[in-house]
Amino acid sequence: MSVAVRLGKVWRFVQIYGPGRTVEKAASRQTAAWPKRYRRRGPQDVAIIGCGQFGWSTIAHFVARGRGNRFGWCYDPDAARRAAMARRFGFRSAVADPWTALETEPCDTVYIASNHASHADYAVAALAAGKRVYVEKPVAVSLDQLARLEAARRASRRALHAGYNRPFSAAIRRLAPRLAAERGRPLTLSCTVAGHVLGPDHWYRDPAEGTRICGNVGHWLDLAVHLLSLDGALPDAWEITLTPANADEADENVSIALTSARGDLISIVLTARAEPFEGIRESILLQRGTLQAEIADFRALRVWDGPKRRSHRFLPKDVGHETAILQPFDRQGDWQARWREVLRSSLWMLTITDMVRTGERRRAFTFTHALADLDDRVLAAQAAQAAQIADQTGEPPARAATASERPSP
Repeated sequence: MSVAVRLGKVWRFVQIYGPGRTVEKAASRQTAAWPKRYRRRGPQDVAIIGCGQFGWSTIAHFVARGRGNRFGWCYDPDAARRAAMARRFGFRSAVADPWTALETEPCDTVYIASNHASHADYAVAALAAGKRVYVEKPVAVSLDQLARLEAARRASRRALHAGYNRPFSAAIRRLAPRLAAERGRPLTLSCTVAGHVLGPDHWYRDPAEGTRICGNVGHWLDLAVHLLSLDGALPDAWEITLTPANADEADENVSIALTSARGDLISIVLTARAEPFEGIRESILLQRGTLQAEIADFRALRVWDGPKRRSHRFLPKDVGHETAILQPFDRQGDWQARWREVLRSSLWMLTITDMVRTGERRRAFTFTHALADLDDRVLAAQAAQAAQIADQTGEPPARAATASERPSP
């Protein structure tokens, strides 16, 4: 890429994201000695696990901007990267062992932005250590991971937040009251996403990381569950259809359709045929009752509501990152209701991931059965944890809950 093209891209990013975040996006791609952005001050009660581009230019950036420098410790397996982020944002320390740090280093809130397969393990450990937890997407890459995370959540008194941010975007928040008013009517949601081109050695390609369904598609599945749940009437029975352009790469250049017995239609197309100059780009069209809306990359919203028409622009681009990341500090938010949505979208995501891996093109799905299976796995995880504690303490394990005593996920 020539110097002129690089400068053009920087200018484009300034227009999209604003100058401050553009600087952090540039800084996060290097480990050079960038000047300190903040000197240490405040309670230093936030830890970040994962100092990559997202942990740096999104999580640390928005926490610093919204709540000042309250950074305690950070961790990344790359020692130079964790040292660079600690220096840039004024962390108290950059630790080499996050597991020990969760037990011994003072902090109240832990943000997890590591590789996908490690999200659940870190979140379980942080909850067990009594921390508030924000875990980036995906919250788990297998049903067993999701069950262990849900078991840890039920055992903890602290809040658990997820990094699915589209429901927090300005466009969706504007639409939410009107969508909820169309109670019981079927929803059509079409999401076309131009994603990054990933080489064969990219870490997303590691089978343990959950494919691009967990890495990318989960965002729009979660958005669909959120929109469907606005009136409290999330349909139970669905048919899922997977149509890839290439069966050998069924997690990209793929069309995913979900249809409910009520007549809802959710369509997601992920294309990755060329690297998008401005990063991931999204085109979203939805209709419910007389309401129609079009979201252009979360930079513009056009709404048609019967004879009424209105338009909104969002500068900088607002995909909901800032509001989502500051969830742990929002004392008014109903995080448990939001977590119920995340559980359901994660069940969709893991079902489609399994379809990609097995080559299955169509599958019937019900939330009733999926949640019951998850609950059985949660009880097994709780029993395994109780047995482990009994081995360590010599005390008999606690009695397992009966079916009638199980909490509703």
